[in-house]
Amino acid sequence: MHETEQVTGTVPEEVRAFVREIALYLPPGHELTDDDDLLALGAIDSLGFVQLVEEVQARYDIVVADDEITEANFGSVAAIAQYIHRRQ
Repeated sequence: MHETEQVTGTVPEEVRAFVREIALYLPPGHELTDDDDLLALGAIDSLGFVQLVEEVQARYDIVVADDEITEANFGSVAAIAQYIHRRQ
């Protein structure tokens, strides 16, 4: 995680729940954490990134620019929550 302020509350919980819904693969018994690398874990692929971006835009009324669709902003639950926090 980057050295930024910690985001707490319902946003990480909502993001984690959505990732679990669209996850292609999570190891059996794996509890998804805020810092899990979603691509490395195999939880999402490029289509999952698109779904995450669409969900963030719809749920949080944020317009995500193409150059913002990066692992730094969407690679983990924590990164997504921080991105949402910065944009609100």
